[in-house]
Amino acid sequence: MSIRPSLVTGATGKLGRLIVERLVALGQPVRVFTRRPETARSLFGETVQIATGDFGDRASLEAAVGGVGRLLLLSPISTRLVTDQIAVVDAAVAANTTRIVKISGSDWTIEPAGNSISGAAHAAVEQHLNSLPVETVSLRPNAWMQVSLANTITRAITSSQVIAPNLSAGIGYIDARDIADVAVHQLLADRIRGRTLNITGPDIVSFKQIAALLTAALDRPVAALEKPPQAASGDGDFEHRAVAQFVRLIAADLAAVTTDVVPTLLGRSPRIVADFILEQVAAATAIPEYQP
Repeated sequence: MSIRPSLVTGATGKLGRLIVERLVALGQPVRVFTRRPETARSLFGETVQIATGDFGDRASLEAAVGGVGRLLLLSPISTRLVTDQIAVVDAAVAANTTRIVKISGSDWTIEPAGNSISGAAHAAVEQHLNSLPVETVSLRPNAWMQVSLANTITRAITSSQVIAPNLSAGIGYIDARDIADVAVHQLLADRIRGRTLNITGPDIVSFKQIAALLTAALDRPVAALEKPPQAASGDGDFEHRAVAQFVRLIAADLAAVTTDVVPTLLGRSPRIVADFILEQVAAATAIPEYQP
């Protein structure tokens, strides 16, 4: 009997493509649901099925979930996150999908409630998932190295500065590659571990420590400067308001947490900040090969 494909939404983003690549490498049939079929084809070639459509288009959703065994649910921060994700979830359940793995918000944006508009949106989707008659798990990654930390490194390379509202605030950064490994594990495992999984790296690193690591990696001084966060504007777009809230919550040390999810599920330690900084610095400062 043939294996039903897993459907991955958000497949052309930073994390989505890592998940798809891992599933393909494991010989799993994969279908991606995307508004950008040309981008998906350029990324994945003929290794995946491509379902073109939009979360708001019921017909394309129903076509995408038809015959799907499991769903990896991922979409960008936006005002439509709740509506879009519930739409694809309900279509998948109606099509007899047996398991849903959601990439959710960071734990500290969701609990306690009321601190984050992004966290509130993810919490609403999680609540809906918990009411369904299928296996579901929501993965709550802590701050991603490939997003917030990568931006910090890029700025430090050009300005020799690390700027943060609270230099002593720590973060249990998680590498997107580890998030992808956990997501694939939970998608394919015989059973899921629980309703929510808080995924972090192995250590808590402050902005002062990041400046010191960058000083060593770049072999030049990188200053650590403290600067209060800008007041959030109530009339900004959803994503910018959400990011401003993330900055304030991190400055309050709420992201300074570690868990054992990665080693427990994968049997290895998560990737560490020091190694990620070295990778990013090496890539950014590499000398192009001479072409005569």
